[in-house]
Amino acid sequence: MILTSGETPDFVGMLTRLSGKNPFACRILSLYNSYDPDLAFVDYWMTADAHGVCSGAIARNGSNFILLLTPESDLEEISSFMRVSGAAGILLDGSYRLDFSGAETTGVLMKRTQAVVEEESEVGCFVAPEIRDVYELIVKCAGEGFKPPAFEDFYVDVNHKLRHGAARLVGLSEGDRLAAAAMTVAECAGGAVLGAVACDPEYRRKGCGSAVVCRLVNALTAENKTVFLHRAQNANAGFYNRLGFEECGTWREYSSQ
Repeated sequence: MILTSGETPDFVGMLTRLSGKNPFACRILSLYNSYDPDLAFVDYWMTADAHGVCSGAIARNGSNFILLLTPESDLEEISSFMRVSGAAGILLDGSYRLDFSGAETTGVLMKRTQAVVEEESEVGCFVAPEIRDVYELIVKCAGEGFKPPAFEDFYVDVNHKLRHGAARLVGLSEGDRLAAAAMTVAECAGGAVLGAVACDPEYRRKGCGSAVVCRLVNALTAENKTVFLHRAQNANAGFYNRLGFEECGTWREYSSQ
């Protein structure tokens, strides 16, 4: 059965116990801590077996869903729930497959739990970058298969998460030009999800990308957080392997658009 977070006595506690070990729990908890369940564009649920024992969790942000699944999850029930809910996007552990039509993408989950030796870049200095500058760099570096969100949506979401401690930004600039940036797209007490790593093409092969990732990873691991990332299939494997990230599973994403 699927229960709302309000019907679940220990919804936050359940997610907190998993957040340092599971990137999907971290994402859901980060969203919950950022956006109150009373808001119209978010919802949170716990899934349970017939005896009321927790078997996972679901979060909705607009028409996009994040699933925390376990071997006890009722995939048939969850698939039906996703279809009825009008999901446009669903992110879940790649070990599970839903009965859901639409495009399907898979990739690799990676993690790091310890600090990494910081690499010095050939240019620039570390800065706390402006959200607009980070967005423009992401757009500039976007490859095929990735469509950046509208700036207004990106700005509002990132700004809100920054104020609630659910995201942070690190940049490397040369003069007034942002050469590289990295951010966390979700954070909670036990973990963080790394995302939006971008390096200006003119500054590549100068250690800029490695420098911002290392700086961010070390700040997070100093707080005893596990750092996760969702790597695209056959992309940047050498980069993250060299920085000591280890594969810890796979992710799957469904899109109806």
